Amino acid sequence: MDKKFNFTRLFTVTALLALFLSITGIAHANNFFAAYNGVQQGVTVRTLHLQQLSFIQTPHPVNGIAAGPNNDLYMVCKNHIYNYSVNGALIRDMNFPDAGVNYTDITVRGERVYASYTGSQKGFTVRDLALNQLAFFPVNFSINSIAAGTNNDLYLASANKLYRYGTNGTLLKVMTFPDAGVIYTDVAVTCGKLLASYSGSQRGVTVRDLVTLNQYLYIPLQFEIGGVVAGSDNDFYVSTNNHLYNYSLTGVQTQGFTWPQKDLVYGDLTR
Repeated sequence: MDKKFNFTRLFTVTALLALFLSITGIAHANNFFAAYNGVQQGVTVRTLHLQQLSFIQTPHPVNGIAAGPNNDLYMVCKNHIYNYSVNGALIRDMNFPDAGVNYTDITVRGERVYASYTGSQKGFTVRDLALNQLAFFPVNFSINSIAAGTNNDLYLASANKLYRYGTNGTLLKVMTFPDAGVIYTDVAVTCGKLLASYSGSQRGVTVRDLVTLNQYLYIPLQFEIGGVVAGSDNDFYVSTNNHLYNYSLTGVQTQGFTWPQKDLVYGDLTR
């Protein structure tokens, strides 16, 4: 991330790791990516033990990120969708002509990229990996987050509702939480389950069925969650302010990391 801190040894190691990764590529399964904004903006690449491997500084804020299939990343900000290599090289920038559109999140599954948007228009777009639009589907609500499922479906979070859509735009299921003060902020799919973070009148992470959206369990937390992503062993990672945490699905915090700058804010997470 930023080189303002005089941690000479740390950044020497980071530089060597970045060089190594530029040659060998990054194994997504063994790492995760966290967007950050505030005093700095970009994406950090970390191991599942929260150790930083490398980082990408961007000239724009990052609203949402998704790991691509070609050792690359997709990011959204305002009316732009960006594609970067994991080494920080900008591959392409898709600038939607309507400046009133605000992309809120992005997800990748196979050869398709899906991005949610709000503002002057509301809905989600379906694009190829080169960011050419293949289809779009308008909705009448603002989408906070989007995640691709495993069966040609998508999951959307909006206010106190979770939606399941087909990738062809067909609405398949709606789950409305009875507490209207709950706001679902992020969704992720893993190991046959849906994870959804929420804030507002309650805070935490819910684990749900991919088809029915019925709840298996929930983990209450004491802070606002910027992003959620599944781990590799019945666990998950969340971001809040300048903190990254790892929790078991029983609600036990197993790891934690705090960046020294309080004005840095971690947001969306992806693997």
